[in-house]
Amino acid sequence: MNKQAVPLNSLTSVTNGGHIIYLFEDFDRYVDNAVSYIITGIDHGHHILLIEQVTAYDEIMKRLTEVISNDQLGYLHYANNVEYYGSRGDFDFQHILTHFQDLMGSVQKKNESIRTWANVMTWGEHSEAKIQDNLIDYERQTCGVVQEFGMVSVCAYNAATISSSLQLKLMREHEYMMTDVEFVKSPLYSHQASEDVVFPSLSVQRRLLNEQKHLLIEKEAVELANQVKNEFIATMNHEIRTPMNGVMGITELLAATDLSDKQKEYVATLQKSGKSLLRIVNDILDYSKLDSNHEQLLKEAFSVREAITETLEILHAGILNKKLQVNVFVDIDVPEILIGDDGRFRQVILNLLGNALKFTNEGSINVVAKLLSSNQSKVRLQITVKDTGIGIPLEKRSQLFHPFYRVDNSITRRTEGTGLGLAICSRIVQLMNGKIAIEPEDETANGTAISFTAEFDSYTN
Repeated sequence: MNKQAVPLNSLTSVTNGGHIIYLFEDFDRYVDNAVSYIITGIDHGHHILLIEQVTAYDEIMKRLTEVISNDQLGYLHYANNVEYYGSRGDFDFQHILTHFQDLMGSVQKKNESIRTWANVMTWGEHSEAKIQDNLIDYERQTCGVVQEFGMVSVCAYNAATISSSLQLKLMREHEYMMTDVEFVKSPLYSHQASEDVVFPSLSVQRRLLNEQKHLLIEKEAVELANQVKNEFIATMNHEIRTPMNGVMGITELLAATDLSDKQKEYVATLQKSGKSLLRIVNDILDYSKLDSNHEQLLKEAFSVREAITETLEILHAGILNKKLQVNVFVDIDVPEILIGDDGRFRQVILNLLGNALKFTNEGSINVVAKLLSSNQSKVRLQITVKDTGIGIPLEKRSQLFHPFYRVDNSITRRTEGTGLGLAICSRIVQLMNGKIAIEPEDETANGTAISFTAEFDSYTN
């Protein structure tokens, strides 16, 4: 085989040693690029140190054994990346350098060329800042060693698992970075002669790099704004809830004392206003958690029938006061026990029933639960809540599930609420792999019907 190394400058016009950052997004493309890089290096007489996790290494070896001989495989050396970088994610460079010398010391003594391919992963339970500091320090020291030994080194990062801020810092530290597509177009992918390859000039690379940096900066700004928003909402909710709980406690004590009728009226108004404010605070915090995509559903055994019945019991007094008739129809095929988030399911039912009760002064409320589909692992249901209330104007239906939207948004409105209830329901239903929608208007009947679908796991003894 040809022992002449391919100089990095002829490949990329980059003078920052032979150290290249590769951000991959597709695993199959990643494996294909790794295999081609290894074959290219071996064909040029380089020893290849593959630093990889076991499952990816097995896939790479499977493909390599199909296209190169056992003699050529003798140029391939392997290190488990967890052992190589350290299981705690510290990226201690002395540990890494010692491990490298243990593996490749004999090759270095023969003065033979070495290339490396490393799948870098961020192990450990460090903070984001600590992980960034560890990796940036590791990358800087790696650049120095690569230049000292005249090597070509590729450090691959899964773009989906590292933050945009870390990607941005890596870009600032390195003269050149590659994506999946760029790697395929480079001579590192195949062993063509470098003069036959059309590769972007340094000025073009820098322009593309600046564009990527700007995109990452914008992405990081959005992520930071969302984080600040969520932290602000959580802090303010806490700061409001704590004194409000104190106020509510004092009003309860005050209500238990000897008061005149006028004073009792004042205290009742104070209690009602306090409860209303706490409800608003709770809705905002709940929506913030759901909107941040940090909320995860529980998996617990529960009964749809019990959930509906017990939710109606909460509203029993209001139903009696309005003398409404409530009808519940649960399809006989709906399983008695399902696996899902009972609390969140009840939250959606309570919100829909609460709205139906709020806007229905006479007539009835119907709750219908139907089985849409089921198999050994999943059950899909449709729940419909229909009332005979005042209904919703056609022109206002499209925004019904938007946050802070109210059908009656006038100063003189008669109903309480934040306008977040249905928006929260919509996010919960999405987490349940379902959809929520208002049914088409029935010209023959008054009222509103809202249906949602939800998917649950099947219950097995």
